[in-house]
Amino acid sequence: MKFDFENSPWVEREGYRTKKVFTIAEDSFVQIVEILPNAEVKKHYHKEQTEVFYIMDGKAKLGLGEEEFIAEKGDIFLCKPNTVHWVVNDSENPFRILVFKYNWKENDTVWL
Repeated sequence: MKFDFENSPWVEREGYRTKKVFTIAEDSFVQIVEILPNAEVKKHYHKEQTEVFYIMDGKAKLGLGEEEFIAEKGDIFLCKPNTVHWVVNDSENPFRILVFKYNWKENDTVWL
């Protein structure tokens, strides 16, 4: 199955938007997250969900727990349950991440 990027809708959020790519199972899926220029995804964590981030394009600050990274195209990060994470895109370009979500549950996100 090939993903049709151009004809798949974006879901707008505060400072970012998402595009669901594939559903793998009832509790697992892949999505693209795009953090808009000069925007951020505020600190949050997931109680049960694990996420793998593959940086598709751009450059931004990505926080995982007590560490902060300059995330760039080609980088891969693991975010386990209860790990606080956030993104700050202080550039003039979108920052795009391919996110693999495992053990997803409704209302699993805790915003700080």
